[in-house]
Amino acid sequence: MGRYLNVGLIQMPAKEDTAESLKLLETALEKLMAGYHRPELVVGVECIQCFTPEKIPGPTSDYFASLAKKYGVYFIPGTVYEYSEEVPEGMSYNSAPIYNPKGELVDVYRKIAPWYPSEEFAYPGNRYVVFDIPEKDTKVGVQICYDLNFPEISRNQMLMGAEVLVKLTMDPEELYELNKHVHYTRALENQAFLVSTNCVGQYGAFQMYGHSQVISPEGHLLWEGEQEEAIATVTLDLDEVSRCREYGSKFMDHYVQHLRLFHPPMPFADDVAKAPVFDNLPEAEKTAQEYQAKLEADGILNLGKRIVPAEPVEAYKKKLDEFLKERGF
Repeated sequence: MGRYLNVGLIQMPAKEDTAESLKLLETALEKLMAGYHRPELVVGVECIQCFTPEKIPGPTSDYFASLAKKYGVYFIPGTVYEYSEEVPEGMSYNSAPIYNPKGELVDVYRKIAPWYPSEEFAYPGNRYVVFDIPEKDTKVGVQICYDLNFPEISRNQMLMGAEVLVKLTMDPEELYELNKHVHYTRALENQAFLVSTNCVGQYGAFQMYGHSQVISPEGHLLWEGEQEEAIATVTLDLDEVSRCREYGSKFMDHYVQHLRLFHPPMPFADDVAKAPVFDNLPEAEKTAQEYQAKLEADGILNLGKRIVPAEPVEAYKKKLDEFLKERGF
């Protein structure tokens, strides 16, 4: 028998109201686990808890752990905004906690590439996360959304042994055509499975496009959602990764093997800011206000005023507390 991993995907809306997001997550997970083709690793979406940041571990983290233990699965429920003394005041990490079937917190991946200027309150993480699933003799790398657009992140996770790259996403409609080919490229160049989940529905000023995907190491689409809520369990044949890396994709292209053979030089790996391309390129703005000011100054955006809605954050916190209290946390 080979090595097989059943991955459950939850394509759902992310709500500003955390309690509503958790209800959707809980229902979808219960439905996934009720099927005969049940998952062993379950992955949610980005930003299911943005307006009610917490520390990890914390009450919501304990709730996630209980779900992993209840169903006996590896569980990446979604991303949360995480309080930390390590970051400047008013900022948080955009974090993906990871749980094992015993309900233990295995690790926390903190988004390395926040989507500035939209994600201006997110502080960049600085550590790759690849976790073990010893029952399958495999390793899984975890990313969040914009991370996938930086090939260095996937490449380093592959070099750390990842056979599966998991990406939790909140991507708007405008980026569908821009990003859809990136998913295939990351799978192919790293000879790894790519599991990408994306939100659906409206969030703030954006409509999320869904289209969660599972792509094989040879670039075959194994499953794709559409633009509404969806759940799916997809079986990954992990030996396909081993075969591609040893004998080549299509028994022809040896991307991983040849990386070691050619050892391409990376002259700016120690400090990319030293690269000549940045000599005459200004730094990107980190806040929406700064970005809008630049566009206006350059005559690109001269009409319309940005409205910043006042979110009822205290009400969201209260509802989250009530939700967790109902479940014993």
